[in-house]
Amino acid sequence: MFWNKEKDQKQNFKDIEIATCMLLIHAARTDNQLDDKEIRIIKESLFELGLKDKNYIDKLYNYSKKKENDSVEIFNMTKEIKKLQYEQRLEIVEMMLKVIYSDSELCEFEDRLVRKVAGLIYIENKDLGEIKLKIKNDLYSK
Repeated sequence: MFWNKEKDQKQNFKDIEIATCMLLIHAARTDNQLDDKEIRIIKESLFELGLKDKNYIDKLYNYSKKKENDSVEIFNMTKEIKKLQYEQRLEIVEMMLKVIYSDSELCEFEDRLVRKVAGLIYIENKDLGEIKLKIKNDLYSK
């Protein structure tokens, strides 16, 4: 939970909220599909980060989805995320992996995306590996 209630002027959403949501949507679309399970996980992840109003989350998701459609550069999505504390950035990478693994597999493009984003937001390879292992273990223990 690292978002407070202050909002910027763009649709009343904070830049970090938009960037995080766009990144999760981008991760979900990497395999050229965006299914209901991925959408649910994205919205649950936003809720877990401290956004408790489901209507607000729906609006943020719709706004971010449109912006993600228009965006072609991952670098722009990660600019705000880089400003967060290391543990917060790890949490976002973990959310990305939850979205990606929602179909129980990690394709080559999804893996590249996660590694690229992790590099852009300065996540150490060791920590990325631990998060991947945790998500896989959680997935297969269900």
